[in-house]
Amino acid sequence: MPTAYNCLSAKRDNSNKALDALIADTVKRIKANNVGPFNGKESSKETSGDVYSRRFLDAQKKWKDYRTQLCLSVTTELNEDAYDYQSYIDQCQINLNKNHSAEITQMGLPPVN
Repeated sequence: MPTAYNCLSAKRDNSNKALDALIADTVKRIKANNVGPFNGKESSKETSGDVYSRRFLDAQKKWKDYRTQLCLSVTTELNEDAYDYQSYIDQCQINLNKNHSAEITQMGLPPVN
């Protein structure tokens, strides 16, 4: 396997890990900053943070599925045996992760105290 591919593959792995860490940190921030009862109902067994974080995590799962399918679509014209097939997928994931990380950061959640 070419060294350049290994480098790009490692960058993709690091990008995925950084995104996962940001998602985990965001869940902590959501829960810490939304401690009131869900929908303001005192009888609710869940906090707003519980519901918000669950919905956020569900959205992240769907986004990762979208990322996978979009990056596969980018390689549609390439033969799966082509030397640059995987590198196109890797670069696509890196680019999408970077943009999605910026979107999550724009949520502007305060840090956990």
